[in-house]
Amino acid sequence: LRKRIFDEQDTTFSKTQKEALKFLIACLQYHAEWRTMETASGFAFMPNIEELALLIRRIRNRENFLPYPITGNWADKLVMLESEYSNESKNNSEYPEDALFESLERVLKSLLKNDWFQINSDLSYLNPLLEFIQNTSIDDYKFEIFTLNNDMVIENYFSVNKEIPWRGFINGRWQGIRNDTQNDPYGRIDLYKLHGSIDWVRLEDMDVWEVEKLDDEKKENIQDKHNPYVIFGQGTKTFSVEPFFSLINHFNNRLNSSSKDYFFIIGYSFFDPYVNNLLFNAVKGFKKLIIVNPNFGPEKIFTKDKKPQPGPDNFFRIKYPAETNQGDLTDYLREIQKNSFYSELPEFNYFTISAENIEYIPLPTKDFIREFFSNNGDLLFEFIKVFEEEKEISRPF
Repeated sequence: LRKRIFDEQDTTFSKTQKEALKFLIACLQYHAEWRTMETASGFAFMPNIEELALLIRRIRNRENFLPYPITGNWADKLVMLESEYSNESKNNSEYPEDALFESLERVLKSLLKNDWFQINSDLSYLNPLLEFIQNTSIDDYKFEIFTLNNDMVIENYFSVNKEIPWRGFINGRWQGIRNDTQNDPYGRIDLYKLHGSIDWVRLEDMDVWEVEKLDDEKKENIQDKHNPYVIFGQGTKTFSVEPFFSLINHFNNRLNSSSKDYFFIIGYSFFDPYVNNLLFNAVKGFKKLIIVNPNFGPEKIFTKDKKPQPGPDNFFRIKYPAETNQGDLTDYLREIQKNSFYSELPEFNYFTISAENIEYIPLPTKDFIREFFSNNGDLLFEFIKVFEEEKEISRPF
């Protein structure tokens, strides 16, 4: 994004749009540094694309939501930029009716869609997972994957390998969440995309479709603002629209299922209090939240290599530096939950999760899959066995 902004030859954004993005990113950087200093530099916050999207949305709706951190005199800059863009776009815009920040949201979504479609051709890191699925009985194991990603890496890889994930669609149209017995009886993967997908669109009649399954007539009825039909992760997401309402409810139900004790959270930053609340509320008693992420947590657990260190002799669980422990992770999560930037009403968030319920494996996704799913998942089963044994010891007679 920065390259596009500073490249004078790049025409993705107009001159005023580029100025607006520079201003917004600078504001986010300032605010991230301020949040970091508020924690005595114990936690380092960095702005990301979702924070930029959230800020643009707040600015668009600033009559109802304070577009923090752009307040006070900074807000005057927004009016000036909007006026400049209005003059600039009269004769030079494909969407002349768009105001500045509506246009930025549209262009950013289009850029992200194109980037998400550019899937790395080498998906061999998923091979151990495929082999595990193919070498185990469908009666023993079925994968339920809830993802916040909008790309199609999982669908494309497993579909090519004859393991088509169930996503809630029949003949291209969204049908909702169904009981397992109603799904494909031979399917091994249920894939639930909580924030939508780049191949989803919403039509004028509010139906949601996989875009490649639409005929020409239906393509004429795609809502432009919902092509693709995705949402960004932060902010209030109490949507009562499909499919997001059904997906988040199903996620919550599965988290609280008595048959589900171990949740592997892979590559998630935890900068989404709405999702965090569901996780925190569910992970109690003997349930475990197993975080897989090579760069997660407060600065104090990062080593001289600038990342947490895994312990190969202990299921790759983190080797905590001196004077640090699991409690530092729960403190880090608590700071996110309290932060008013990530949610409009942080006082309603859940702040408490026991350190005993958290395990941290600081591995990249590809390394985790290789180590835990190779050899028919031997290491995965040994890892779970440790928790099961601890559970038996702790149970009252």
